[in-house]
Amino acid sequence: MLLPVVTMTAQPGYNYSKLQREKLNRGVVAIRENPSEVIVSWRYLSSDPIQTGFNVYRDGKKLTDTPITVSTLFRDKNNSQKTAVYEVRPVLKGKETHHIDGTYTFPENAPLGYLEIPLQKPADGITPAGDTYTYSPNDASIGDVDGDGEYEIILKWDPSNSHDNAHEGYTGEVYIDCYRMNGEQLWRINLGKNIRAGAHYTQFMVYDLDGDGKAEVVMRTADGTVDGKGKVIGNADADYREAGTFDPSRNQMMKQGRILKGKEYLTVFSGDTGEALHTYHRLYPCPRQRCRLGRRKR
Repeated sequence: MLLPVVTMTAQPGYNYSKLQREKLNRGVVAIRENPSEVIVSWRYLSSDPIQTGFNVYRDGKKLTDTPITVSTLFRDKNNSQKTAVYEVRPVLKGKETHHIDGTYTFPENAPLGYLEIPLQKPADGITPAGDTYTYSPNDASIGDVDGDGEYEIILKWDPSNSHDNAHEGYTGEVYIDCYRMNGEQLWRINLGKNIRAGAHYTQFMVYDLDGDGKAEVVMRTADGTVDGKGKVIGNADADYREAGTFDPSRNQMMKQGRILKGKEYLTVFSGDTGEALHTYHRLYPCPRQRCRLGRRKR
């Protein structure tokens, strides 16, 4: 005896027309894969009809014999080290529609396998203990901060003496930069001496929170943080870093550089200018024995 089995799965009914989406452009980019080939890629947009194909041009010359319909990638036989302008044009029913064309300027002597973006490295520094430190690029995120349909890069500069919770010691100040893909620096935020450098302390988020087409940047701040406009958050003179005490049994300074007191904030910055838009006082975490799921027990 066979019994029919019917499986039913509830699916949410999304109204895709009301979903918040980024208003991005064609996103054309070209990378040299090897000495004789350049890879060109681009976005298929939600506004493109399903039958859309694409023609690819280099310096005004069409490279595709027929429109590309099964991918958003093209390999160009190009061994020249000169600058070139690639263009992608949507095609529908045999005609170029010019629905969000895209261009990319391929640089002279482009490197193999990656895009080169010039960065503005912060100056080296010295801690109150007399130790020197340097900076290197660390975490990065992307977002369209100015509403032009193109991603910018938000980059954290980490000092060479950054620490986690297990380590004593002063750290250098952490900087957050915003760059266009051509290396133009839009702004720099200095988290200040009262935010310790380290992966446990300096996370940040990039998202268009208010839906205006421009991404905001959110992060933990403190007295002395300087926004992208040069304005100081809180008390510019505050210094909550522990001087530390020497422990002869361990032959080291204990608690030095740690930040165990002082005000902390959560700040929403304009992704366009780096200006601090809203700053909220951040309550201290509750003691471990009184906490559950990050909430204070009552």
